[in-house]
Amino acid sequence: MRLTPRLTLYTTMVTATALIGMLSIAAKAMAETMASRLEQANIRLEQANFENQIPLGSDGVVEISQSFQEELDAFWNSGYSFWDAEVLARYWGQSLDESKARIGRKILFGPADIAILEQFLLDARIESLSQVQSLNFYLQSEYSYDDAAALAELWGEPSPFESKLRIEKNLIMGNETLIQEALQLAGQR
Repeated sequence: MRLTPRLTLYTTMVTATALIGMLSIAAKAMAETMASRLEQANIRLEQANFENQIPLGSDGVVEISQSFQEELDAFWNSGYSFWDAEVLARYWGQSLDESKARIGRKILFGPADIAILEQFLLDARIESLSQVQSLNFYLQSEYSYDDAAALAELWGEPSPFESKLRIEKNLIMGNETLIQEALQLAGQR
């Protein structure tokens, strides 16, 4: 088969497009690997800094350094909630206070670290949603069986258990306000 100049040009363009697509996929994979390695190094550095920021006093009581308190203040003055810190604590394998400080530290570091924090929170929520049947967050919450029963009726759930699952999902997603509003509508608050 003889290739015409037009067919040759078309074939070259298709080949070039395919190569660009493959290079793009390879570059994305390399960037994700590098970002993952960088984040792992950052986590180790944060853990080392965290351990150095909470020295024990002579009486064995933890002395909170000014920078640790600033991190906690940054967390409490942010839009992040207790449930965000709890979801991230489970994801990072840290205590709740360590998670709050780490969130605060990322806030203090600025917009780039806040963007990374948002991605961590997304990943942590996805992971927690995969374990929703355990009702970890519901059991930690202030919500009672009566709340779940009232919400089941309001939401049209077949039983309070399904309502508990919905409460769990809302807590994981940072939607506690929706639960509170629904309880008011159900006459529970």
